[in-house]
Amino acid sequence: MLNGGLDVKLMDVAAGRFIDAVIEPLMVKDLTVIRKSKDRFDKFDWNKYKAKEVYKLKLKENELIVGLMCLFEHEDPTIDAVEIELLEVSAENIGKRKSFDYIGGCLIAFACRESFKRGHQGCVFLIPKTSLIDHYISKYGFKYEPIKAPGRPDGFMVHYDTGARRIIREFLDRKPA
Repeated sequence: MLNGGLDVKLMDVAAGRFIDAVIEPLMVKDLTVIRKSKDRFDKFDWNKYKAKEVYKLKLKENELIVGLMCLFEHEDPTIDAVEIELLEVSAENIGKRKSFDYIGGCLIAFACRESFKRGHQGCVFLIPKTSLIDHYISKYGFKYEPIKAPGRPDGFMVHYDTGARRIIREFLDRKPA
């Protein structure tokens, strides 16, 4: 688990400029804020994940949480990767009318960075909703593996070393203009 936070840049779509944000571990007190803003985070019950490795992406200027991600490191040594178990961008930041961009990219890049730090050579995978497979391929460069198994009815999406390094450069190593 990350100590402190990781500074990132998000795009303020209306202003056309980058703003400061931070990725840091989710605190138990944050769950109250998330529960109260159920219309913003309505895809998952994040309270069920309070004992897991969950990160929040929040704006520095006002502490507003705009993204959440749960990482899982499998104990099985044959699974040499970090799994993105859940990923959710707040409702107001999805689609063409979003307020901020790069939320999902920053969280995925953070997972790739963690994979390198943990000795998994950047390997990260997630089990997608069918409707998001093309989005993960086109926007984030994931590879689709159509291997179906229990718990993976639609296969899985994966980043290996090269793709992980690319997404880290694109979303975490961004220099302000």
